[in-house]
Amino acid sequence: MKEKSKLLLLADHEIVELRRQLKEAQDTLEAIRGGAIDALVVAGQTGEKVFTLKNADRPYRLLLEEMSEGALTVTADGLILFCNRRFAEMVKSPLNAIVGGSIYNWISSEHRIIIEAMVRLNSSEKRRSEILLNVTGGETLSVYVSAGQLKIDNDLDIFCLVATDLSEEKKIEELAAAESLALAALNASRALEKSLEESIRSIANTVESRDEYTAGHMKRVGQLASTIGKELGLSDDLIHGIELAASIHDVGKIAIPVEILTKPGKLSKVEYMLVQTHVEAGYNIIKNIEFPWPIGLMILQHHERMDGSGYPQGLKGEEILLGARIIAVADVIEAMSTHRPYRFVVGIDAALREIQENSGNLYDKLVVEACLALFTTKRFAFS
Repeated sequence: MKEKSKLLLLADHEIVELRRQLKEAQDTLEAIRGGAIDALVVAGQTGEKVFTLKNADRPYRLLLEEMSEGALTVTADGLILFCNRRFAEMVKSPLNAIVGGSIYNWISSEHRIIIEAMVRLNSSEKRRSEILLNVTGGETLSVYVSAGQLKIDNDLDIFCLVATDLSEEKKIEELAAAESLALAALNASRALEKSLEESIRSIANTVESRDEYTAGHMKRVGQLASTIGKELGLSDDLIHGIELAASIHDVGKIAIPVEILTKPGKLSKVEYMLVQTHVEAGYNIIKNIEFPWPIGLMILQHHERMDGSGYPQGLKGEEILLGARIIAVADVIEAMSTHRPYRFVVGIDAALREIQENSGNLYDKLVVEACLALFTTKRFAFS
């Protein structure tokens, strides 16, 4: 039992010592990374050499082999005495091809003068700098090097160099710069898009100003169309595109004589055919403007019907863009619930009956269901 107790006490003592050494190593590494010290102690396979910083209050030690940074110890003339595995990985060379050689074999020629200053005795030169390492195969690697002068028992002048790989940081910086440029481009694009939308709406306002009876019609259709889109669960981006198309869907009426648009009686066949051309006229106005959405096609198709009875192309069902199908329903609701010169106001109830009775025939069934829900259960009202 006594022997067992002794073994347990010994094991506890070893654990405590290992924990102490681990904490000391961690504290030292943090001190190095934080710039509090410039040099390290080499510990190799055959034992530990303790190097003490000149003018330092106390020695710092760390197992260089376990470092995530590359580490070298060199003489004042650049002879490499020690190299850890990480530095060998950084320059893509075996250890035996590095130790015993010159540090300047691995330093880019334009940065040699920096290392020479770092290992100059009693130098007041900066001991930290960014340089390029020569990598086997002709490549170079950007690293951040710090240097510290070491003092050992026999007073040989030795320097410890620690190299931190900056390639990942460079990639992050490049990505950040690219993201910044992309964000600037996006902001510029949004500003251009906003300016473009405002210009298009100005045209729409000009069109509506020609006809006192339909003033605000397109804006209200846009309001209802976007709300239907939300009821259908469409993305915000698509809803925005549909709202924009709806808010200018009758822009082609600028090509129709105002006398026809405001005629109080029934239109003749020729006059009605002329009015029908407004969808193509609107499409021609918009088609060459680059929007993120098919604005021109939604304008062109907003009088198409599910059974192919609409105009101008007689498209059926899924051939008609969803945005155009939504605008078609919103257009009918708004038009029937407001006054026109050729008829008295029909009213919202009649408008809702119209789309319900022709659901799946003239109008998209899902769009009709969403529109009915807005008016019957969610108390939608034009603002």
